[in-house]
Amino acid sequence: MVRTSTAFLLLMAVPVLGQVVSYEANSFPEKDGWERSVNCEPIRWLENGWYFQHLRSGICGPPPGGDMDRFIRPLDDFIGADRFFIEWQVESTGSREEIDGVAPAAMVAAGFSGVGYNFVISKDLVRFARDFVPGLTWIRIEPDVPHTYRLELFEAELFIVYVDGEEIIRGEPNGPFPRARDVISCRGKSWYLESTNRWDYVRYGVIPEDGSGDFDSDDDVDEDDYYFFHECLAASGPDIDAGPGCRFADFDNDSDVDLEDFAVFQALLTDSD
Repeated sequence: MVRTSTAFLLLMAVPVLGQVVSYEANSFPEKDGWERSVNCEPIRWLENGWYFQHLRSGICGPPPGGDMDRFIRPLDDFIGADRFFIEWQVESTGSREEIDGVAPAAMVAAGFSGVGYNFVISKDLVRFARDFVPGLTWIRIEPDVPHTYRLELFEAELFIVYVDGEEIIRGEPNGPFPRARDVISCRGKSWYLESTNRWDYVRYGVIPEDGSGDFDSDDDVDEDDYYFFHECLAASGPDIDAGPGCRFADFDNDSDVDLEDFAVFQALLTDSD
């Protein structure tokens, strides 16, 4: 069973510059540059920093198939990156019976390169698959709480999948990712059954250097980085593992983010003014 991480503290929408792109669910994704496509009549709304999708079957015709709400973002700006990540937090009420229909929630990183990573997420089970690689990885998750998913890619040498900071699987990729015309796509969909998904955020880009304080990999430490540092501090503390997404905030390399790390971050923030 994968452990559940503490919910992240979101203060406000932050436009992240540099080599990390972050969608924080304080606005609809298309306003942040995502391309939206729909099927039937998905119901959606924003509430308390979450993007909700309510998806019904049989609205536009008999099942299988029904509502779909999908967002796509090209990755052309990151071609050739030697350290790339995608991280997102989502919760679904959908049944695991929907997984064969690539529903109720999905995150796909793929394109025309022949390298792809596919996550299909239900209420209590996740299916992870790689394009052109036989076999599936099934991940049990606790229902009725959001979970944090993270994919890290190191050229053609290594990929790692984390759920709530716990390493689930690692292996050798078929090749580097992203390459030309590769995209990421997050989607809510109904196959036979109704469901509701809620997304907290989707982040992707160059993996920040460990202990740099520079979350957005733009070679400085400023107020944009403070937003994400504060998030890591709120989710961690002395002897509480902050997870792989917070390595940039762990200055003393002890796997947590606490007030000792905050003191170093403050000095770097002051020096960058």
